[in-house]
Amino acid sequence: MSKKLSVCIICKNEADKIDSCLKSVAWADEIVILDSGSTDNTLDIARRYTDKIYVRNDWAGFGEQRRRAEDLATNDWVFAIDCDEVVTEQLKSAILNQLGETADNDIFYLNRLTYFCGQFIYHSGWYPDRIARIYNKTRYRYNDRLVHESVDSQGANQISLGGDLEHYQYGDLFQYINKRNGYAKFGADDKRLRGKKTSLVKATASALFSFIRHYFLKCGFLDGRAGFIIAVIQMQYTFNKYLLITYGANANNE
Repeated sequence: MSKKLSVCIICKNEADKIDSCLKSVAWADEIVILDSGSTDNTLDIARRYTDKIYVRNDWAGFGEQRRRAEDLATNDWVFAIDCDEVVTEQLKSAILNQLGETADNDIFYLNRLTYFCGQFIYHSGWYPDRIARIYNKTRYRYNDRLVHESVDSQGANQISLGGDLEHYQYGDLFQYINKRNGYAKFGADDKRLRGKKTSLVKATASALFSFIRHYFLKCGFLDGRAGFIIAVIQMQYTFNKYLLITYGANANNE
């Protein structure tokens, strides 16, 4: 028997992307939108697809916001998707075909294909990019990480679906760099809360290894100019994250 599926989306000021996302999941049984204070017309667009729209301005991190969205879903089976992601027809068919045969301890892993700097990225550590996104919320939930949150899937039966989840990153490189800087701060805050410590030497070494990993070990050079840009931005992100673990808190007190 087919299971009913709730799509859960967290968002803020995503008017330029949310329509494509929602259009690609309009076939779902329910769409739940949890906004964190949009000031553009994100919610006006969302109302074309669903009346299950909620707002929580008390931001507590990506993980907690995902968990709040899970709680708002009326179906047990949840599909967590971001506003800058689009479900392809092949992936849609794979989801619908598999959903009717699934068990409660199954988790669906989707393969995300990212579009960046005018092209889809097939290397650089970005592809294949298997991520857990469809699960039974009575068995599994997102963790409460401030950033880089994920579904706690211990003991789950992992099912990899065919088809790609297309991921459309910022077309504006300046915006993307700013986003990565924001993630660096969230990542540093998360590590600091868990008692992690670092040093300038470790920050530098980790950043250099990050470039080597993405450009050489993950074959980023095969992605051309975009692969080099990804490796440099990842190096910068890694350095900033480790630096902010120690110096971010101190800077706030100066």
